[in-house]
Amino acid sequence: MSWCDKLASTPVVGFKLNFHYSPPDELFEAFSPIIDAVSQDGKPKFNINQYEIGGVAFTTHEGFKYTADHSKISVGFEHILRTRVVSAGPPIMEMLSQPRPFSKLLPVVAEKVIEATLLLNEFEPRTVHRVGIVSVTKIAEDELPPGIKRFFSYMARPWKHGVESFQYHTLANLGAGSGWTDRCVNTVVKPDEEPEEPLSLLFDWQRMFTEGRSVTLDALRELLADAQEAAMTYFEELAEGSQFDEDLIRSTVSA
Repeated sequence: MSWCDKLASTPVVGFKLNFHYSPPDELFEAFSPIIDAVSQDGKPKFNINQYEIGGVAFTTHEGFKYTADHSKISVGFEHILRTRVVSAGPPIMEMLSQPRPFSKLLPVVAEKVIEATLLLNEFEPRTVHRVGIVSVTKIAEDELPPGIKRFFSYMARPWKHGVESFQYHTLANLGAGSGWTDRCVNTVVKPDEEPEEPLSLLFDWQRMFTEGRSVTLDALRELLADAQEAAMTYFEELAEGSQFDEDLIRSTVSA
């Protein structure tokens, strides 16, 4: 079981495409097969989150959030709650989405972003210039994986009396290959207004291509298969945290 599964993390998967101005009506028209498929008995099973010149976003009652603008498209998962009125009693909350482990949700979300990207491509041929996989986690500080605990301790060393809140944001280069480079945007936040509120961990793994890749079913599946493997490896290494071991850091620097 991965750390993302243990921490109940949720995934977001997206592509950066070549720029093409698409008004909101066109974007929703492109996504109409998705919207029709999730609607039942003539009732819409989605909520519109954004509808403006800058882009659109909608969330299905299954918990899948679609976001698109002129150059980016993504699908993520978030839990959906609904208030239901009951007879002779106060309203109750019910969950519409089905909770699943990160490793089970990730390939489902990947297939959904492929479907959405292919629909956009029917309106205007596009190319992929970046693929991203994000791990989103809400967690109590005493339940952090060892690597993130070590990271917090490492960053808090200058303050001998403790750190009560923080927001760390780093963009780290991870490596490169033939025609691509990898990086990750790491964002960790400990809020100060609500001490009991869980910490936020957002790890955004990205692979950028020197040349645009074609938008076809086989090409997108191949890109995401490689990306999922690399991203999951990085997330696991981050959770284990050997890169925050000061002895290893010193040995690397001295080498």
